[in-house]
Order: sequence, then structure tokens, then C-alpha cells
Amino acid sequence: MAVIREFRPRDRQHRLPKDAKPRAVAAAPRRGSLSTAILDPAALGGLVEHLETERFFDHLHDLLNTVLHIDNLVAIVFRNMGSPLILHQKSPQEPNFFRMMYAQGAYLLDPFYLASKDERRAGIHRLKHLAPDRFVESEFYRSYYAKVSMIDEIGLLWPFDEDLTIHLSLGRRLGSERFNAREFAAFSHIAPLLTALLRRQVRGPVQTWLEPATFDGLAAASAPVIDIAQDWLRGFHATARETEIAALILQGHSNVSIGQALRISGETVKVHRKHLYAKLSISSQTELFLLFIDRIKQFSARARRA
Repeated sequence: MAVIREFRPRDRQHRLPKDAKPRAVAAAPRRGSLSTAILDPAALGGLVEHLETERFFDHLHDLLNTVLHIDNLVAIVFRNMGSPLILHQKSPQEPNFFRMMYAQGAYLLDPFYLASKDERRAGIHRLKHLAPDRFVESEFYRSYYAKVSMIDEIGLLWPFDEDLTIHLSLGRRLGSERFNAREFAAFSHIAPLLTALLRRQVRGPVQTWLEPATFDGLAAASAPVIDIAQDWLRGFHATARETEIAALILQGHSNVSIGQALRISGETVKVHRKHLYAKLSISSQTELFLLFIDRIKQFSARARRA
């Protein structure tokens, strides 16, 4: 399937204006800034003391939250094929909703998960720089992001090995302000430190997760969106083009964006979309999403029986 746009690091990593660099280097850290707080020996010592314990992420959240208001903190290990390992989830919403909706298959449509599959994924990224043009109108957004009232997200992606990627997500919900440029730059500044700590923290859980005795039990959907769509839509006699379009619709691309990716016109996309919906006996993206989630559950059951 065509890629919707080339992965461009400049889209996903904050860059200060050229004329700001000399001042940033020369200036002392601002009192109360994220970089000042996390590099404070006492604050950092408290975090390191709980490294490789169950309390690590609680202390990380508390530390970050003192200088950078965070509503949600989620730590995940993505893998190229198969369900992610949920290391930590702290948010106001019901935890079971996250584990049932996101971890059991909806993660396949998460822009951060999709970015984790690119070899140039390392760094701090903003959701708005990763998401397709109609992401906020996608059923994944409505069914997950909107229900947890998320308004902004920044995240660290860092390779653990060739197959696994560490993801630390900081989120803000309705009632909070969006992350500003200073906060994003400060979080980017400490990324190397966070990466070193996270790599150490996840070693044990990852080793246990990948043991044969637990690997299959944790497996959910074991294929990317396009592969699941191909398996699912084959029975409805969908064409290869209709299958590609279905996968892109689910990810949050508009007809114009899909057309650009597949090098066809937006009007042609509309025709294929109409034919696809007719074959599935549906009339909306919501119904397409629900059918997709149901198919993921079948993939999960099949993987456990294999």
C-alpha cells in the first residue's frame, strides 16, 4: 500500500529558530522549567531510587507533573507485529476502557504506533504532526480520543531493538491547555535522560513478555491494518484498491489525502468508497470501524488457538 506521506523528522521534532540557539545556550535554565526540575539531584535521585520497581512510573509522573501539568501518562512497548505491552497507564478514565479498546486492537490506528514502525522514529513528537488530515473526524478518534477527552498529546518514541519501540505518552484533557512550544522544547531536551532510564526500566518486563509461555497469551491482532483488511474484505469480494482505501479511511485520511497516496483523484476514491460500503452493507465510517474491531477480535482468537 502506498505511504500517505514520507516520514519527515522535521514534521515531528521541535526546532527552535536559528537566532534563538545562541540565547538558549547562553541563558541559565529558567526556574521551574522542566529541564531544571528533572536535573535537580534530589528529584532525579528519587526517580533513580525506584528504577526497576513498580513505583518508577508513579514517581516519573509526579516529577513531570510538578513542572509540566499532565493529565495522562502512558508507557507502552510497541512491536512490529502483534499487540503492545502496556507498562503503565495513569489517567482519569476507567483503566478497563483503555485496555479493552486500545490494547486489544485499536492501537493499530494510533498515529504513534504507525510512526513506531518507521526506522527514523526516534525522538519527541506531537500528535498533530503525525496524524492524517482527517484524524479528528475518524471513528478511532471519536471512539477513543474523544471518549477520554484528550485534546493534546506529545510522545517519546525510542527503539528498544529492531522489533520493539518504547513509547512514553503525555496527554492533556479538556479543561487543560495544549502543550506550548517551551514545554515541548524542554521535554525534548531531556529525551536522552528519559530514554536511558526507560530502557533500563523496561528490560525485565520485556524479557518476561517475550517468553514463550506468555507471548501467545498476550498476542492480539498480529498484522498491520492493511493485512487485516485484506483478510477481512476478501470474503466480501472487495478489490485490492477498495482494501487499500478501507485501511486509509480507518487511519483518518480524507478522500483527497487517500487520492494523493494512491495517485488517483478524490472523486475516484469516492466511487471506490461507495462500492466498498455497498459490499459491506454499511453507510458510514462508524460501521466500518466497528466491523474492523470485530475482525481484530477474530484475529486475536485465531492467534491464541494457533
